[in-house]
Amino acid sequence: MDVVAAFPFDHPGEPVSLYDYAPVLRVRDRRGDWVLKRTGLVHSDGEAIGQWLTALHGLGVDVVAPAAHLHPNPRRLEDGQEWVVYPFVSGTGYHADESEIVDAGRLLGRMHAADPPEANALAIYSEPMVRDAEWIEPHLVLAEDAIETAGADRRAFREATRARLATAEPVMGLPLAGCSFDFKASNLVFSPKPTLVDPDHAARMPRLYDLAVALLLFHCDLSTAPGRLWTPNEWAAFLMGYAEHVVFTDAELAAWSSILELAWLDQGIWLLGNWPEGWADAKDRAYLLDVATFDPAVFPLTHPDHIASG
Repeated sequence: MDVVAAFPFDHPGEPVSLYDYAPVLRVRDRRGDWVLKRTGLVHSDGEAIGQWLTALHGLGVDVVAPAAHLHPNPRRLEDGQEWVVYPFVSGTGYHADESEIVDAGRLLGRMHAADPPEANALAIYSEPMVRDAEWIEPHLVLAEDAIETAGADRRAFREATRARLATAEPVMGLPLAGCSFDFKASNLVFSPKPTLVDPDHAARMPRLYDLAVALLLFHCDLSTAPGRLWTPNEWAAFLMGYAEHVVFTDAELAAWSSILELAWLDQGIWLLGNWPEGWADAKDRAYLLDVATFDPAVFPLTHPDHIASG
């Protein structure tokens, strides 16, 4: 199926692929420069994601939104797949400069604080996922093999995972927000402020969980990112930007360490067991080993030199 022809582009040129792992196409026509990609794949349907993004964009939050003149956009094609057209955003990539990190924190904070009514149409998860041993085991085995091949200690990794599993419990009653659930540097374009250009994992969930996932995944799968998690100072910079827009509740402050553990058991374990391309790359391998030895104590929710304010 010709997905370009499914949208009323004005004399489009030949599409150019932007991504190796999924169909993400750059399409130029007489009206502008666009990105055509799948949506509605993971949690929420494409229409709900599009309405949420349009509302955020209307509030001045720097996210892409479906091109209105191509209505209906997104649209479901005959094979049942949903596709969406966003404006192409030009700019630079991320290089872990402090200003980039602070600005990224501000953007995530604005997304969570804005929380327009349209976010209620997204898939809703009222509490973070608590993974059990049955789900974790196959991913854990794959991760152990990769860790051992990289020269690290698979036994220590399994013991750390078991310890976290033993204390993993549901965390309820946290504030919800519309979340991209994939907020990482490879999904941002800096021009010079960051714009979120890949929001299609969106769901409504505890904002604290989205923050924890951003901490774990921010340096994933980007050649210009350092091969590690944030340093404590970088995390403090991100949190400083975030806290310009979000004031943490007492429940969030109390739950932070538990939320980090749950995010690691879910997103961290899955990534470690299912990204062979990352393990094959020296820089990404260093990042993955940092994820494998993740210490939540290094990343407090408050910084001694900064008190969050609204």
